[in-house]
Amino acid sequence: MILAVIGAVAVIVTSVKWTGQILDNQGEKTKFEKIITPAIIFDPMTFEDASKADPLFLLESSMWADLLNRDQKEYVYDEMGMLVVPASDVDVAAKQLYGDSVKLEHQTFGDYEVSYVYDEETKVYHVPVMGQTGLYTPRVEKIVKNGDSYELTVAYIPPSNLWTMKLDGKRIEPDPDKYMIYVLKQSGKSYILTAIRDLPEDQKNAVSSSSGSESSSSQTSSAESSQSSSQAVDPSTATQR
Repeated sequence: MILAVIGAVAVIVTSVKWTGQILDNQGEKTKFEKIITPAIIFDPMTFEDASKADPLFLLESSMWADLLNRDQKEYVYDEMGMLVVPASDVDVAAKQLYGDSVKLEHQTFGDYEVSYVYDEETKVYHVPVMGQTGLYTPRVEKIVKNGDSYELTVAYIPPSNLWTMKLDGKRIEPDPDKYMIYVLKQSGKSYILTAIRDLPEDQKNAVSSSSGSESSSSQTSSAESSQSSSQAVDPSTATQR
């Protein structure tokens, strides 16, 4: 019987080892959200190898990985008031975000409203200081660890607007537009983004149901709070009665 128990424990330990360890630590989630933010703001296509992802996406996300993680006072401005960013700094940011396999194709990119101008001669970018609105911000719902890899279930939160603001000034976080899987691999003390995948079908309903329950709970709480407030009696009025 003792050997049977030991065998059962060994099977459980092995199963956990192979299926992955689920982490539910808000500190970990916040750390990973910061890492993937430069990528998710451009709503990228899925990939299993970062080096084969869309070159323009890699360039845009690497540029913002540098800008979001650096004190911009380190850079100078040109005569047009644009930030001068060395291409070499963007290369470093790409390596930190995607690893050594990604080689950026430096070029001018953007559109008629926001354009990042690349100077081939001086190897620098002239970056407009006006803010660029990202399509999404991340909210990590779940983390599954497999060895040195971390599989993140990520909610895509759309930008806030006036419809998400209450009259009391408080903001309500919009419901996610969708969920995706982001895979990070630990490299020393840092992490690199190695893959972006669609959420498996068997997980979509579970995630949606969980999100719906939280939303329903929040609405119920707000309604109860409002009802309680409306039924509150002013002390002076109660005395007069």
